[in-house]
Amino acid sequence: MGSGGWGRQEARRSADAFRDAHAAERARAARAGQPVDGNRRRMPPRHCWVTDPPTAPGRWPGVVVGWRSVDGRWEGRVVVVVGAGADAGVLDLWLGEEQLAPA
Repeated sequence: MGSGGWGRQEARRSADAFRDAHAAERARAARAGQPVDGNRRRMPPRHCWVTDPPTAPGRWPGVVVGWRSVDGRWEGRVVVVVGAGADAGVLDLWLGEEQLAPA
Protein backbone atom coordinates (compact mmCIF):
# COMPACT_ATOMS: atom_id res chain seq x y z
CA MET A 1 0.00 0.00 0.00
CA GLY A 2 1.42 3.40 -0.97
CA SER A 3 1.86 6.36 1.31
CA GLY A 4 -0.07 8.66 -1.00
CA GLY A 5 3.06 10.77 -1.50
CA TRP A 6 5.75 10.71 -4.11
CA GLY A 7 8.64 8.33 -3.70
CA ARG A 8 12.13 8.43 -5.12
CA GLN A 9 11.13 6.55 -8.25
CA GLU A 10 8.36 9.03 -9.09
CA ALA A 11 10.70 11.97 -8.40
CA ARG A 12 13.31 10.44 -10.71
CA ARG A 13 10.68 9.98 -13.44
CA SER A 14 9.63 13.62 -13.05
CA ALA A 15 13.23 14.85 -13.33
CA ASP A 16 13.83 12.58 -16.33
CA ALA A 17 10.66 13.89 -18.02
CA PHE A 18 11.83 17.49 -17.44
CA ARG A 19 15.24 16.76 -18.98
CA ASP A 20 13.68 14.81 -21.88
CA ALA A 21 11.23 17.63 -22.66
CA HIS A 22 14.05 20.18 -22.56
CA ALA A 23 16.27 18.00 -24.81
CA ALA A 24 13.40 17.48 -27.27
CA GLU A 25 12.73 21.22 -27.42
CA ARG A 26 16.43 21.92 -28.08
CA ALA A 27 16.54 19.25 -30.81
CA ARG A 28 13.38 20.65 -32.44
CA ALA A 29 14.89 24.14 -32.45
CA ALA A 30 18.18 22.88 -33.89
CA ARG A 31 16.37 21.04 -36.72
CA ALA A 32 14.35 24.16 -37.50
CA GLY A 33 17.48 26.33 -37.54
CA GLN A 34 16.22 28.42 -34.63
CA PRO A 35 18.38 29.69 -31.77
CA VAL A 36 18.32 26.93 -29.18
CA ASP A 37 18.59 29.06 -26.05
CA GLY A 38 15.83 31.43 -27.20
CA ASN A 39 13.32 28.61 -26.80
CA ARG A 40 13.88 28.51 -23.05
CA ARG A 41 11.70 31.61 -22.75
CA ARG A 42 8.78 29.64 -24.20
CA MET A 43 9.06 26.68 -21.83
CA PRO A 44 5.93 26.04 -19.74
CA PRO A 45 6.08 26.45 -15.95
CA ARG A 46 7.90 23.56 -14.26
CA HIS A 47 8.30 22.39 -10.71
CA CYS A 48 11.85 22.77 -9.43
CA TRP A 49 14.06 22.80 -6.37
CA VAL A 50 15.37 26.21 -5.34
CA THR A 51 18.65 26.38 -3.42
CA ASP A 52 19.35 29.26 -1.04
CA PRO A 53 16.93 31.99 -2.11
CA PRO A 54 17.58 35.35 -0.39
CA THR A 55 16.60 35.37 3.30
CA ALA A 56 15.75 31.63 3.24
CA PRO A 57 18.84 29.39 3.17
CA GLY A 58 18.17 25.78 2.27
CA ARG A 59 16.39 23.86 -0.44
CA TRP A 60 12.75 24.71 -1.21
CA PRO A 61 10.15 23.50 -3.73
CA GLY A 62 9.19 26.05 -6.35
CA VAL A 63 7.86 26.65 -9.84
CA VAL A 64 9.89 28.22 -12.66
CA VAL A 65 7.45 30.49 -14.49
CA GLY A 66 9.82 32.24 -16.91
CA TRP A 67 13.37 32.67 -18.16
CA ARG A 68 15.56 35.60 -19.20
CA SER A 69 19.12 35.97 -20.40
CA VAL A 70 21.24 38.47 -18.47
CA ASP A 71 24.84 39.13 -19.54
CA GLY A 72 25.09 35.74 -21.25
CA ARG A 73 23.69 33.67 -18.38
CA TRP A 74 20.17 32.41 -17.73
CA GLU A 75 17.96 33.39 -14.82
CA GLY A 76 14.65 31.78 -13.95
CA ARG A 77 11.68 33.61 -12.49
CA VAL A 78 10.63 31.42 -9.60
CA VAL A 79 7.66 31.30 -7.26
CA VAL A 80 8.68 29.52 -4.06
CA VAL A 81 7.01 28.97 -0.69
CA VAL A 82 9.49 29.14 2.18
CA GLY A 83 8.74 28.15 5.75
CA ALA A 84 5.75 26.22 6.99
CA GLY A 85 2.43 26.87 8.68
CA ALA A 86 1.83 30.38 9.96
CA ASP A 87 5.47 31.28 9.20
CA ALA A 88 5.23 30.41 5.47
CA GLY A 89 5.92 33.11 2.92
CA VAL A 90 5.82 33.31 -0.87
CA LEU A 91 8.73 34.68 -2.89
CA ASP A 92 8.56 35.68 -6.54
CA LEU A 93 12.09 36.36 -7.75
CA TRP A 94 14.72 35.91 -10.44
CA LEU A 95 17.53 33.45 -9.64
CA GLY A 96 20.51 32.13 -11.58
CA GLU A 97 20.00 28.73 -13.17
CA GLU A 98 22.71 27.31 -10.89
CA GLN A 99 20.25 27.73 -7.98
CA LEU A 100 17.51 25.75 -9.76
CA ALA A 101 17.16 22.01 -10.32
CA PRO A 102 14.36 19.90 -11.82
CA ALA A 103 11.95 18.42 -9.26
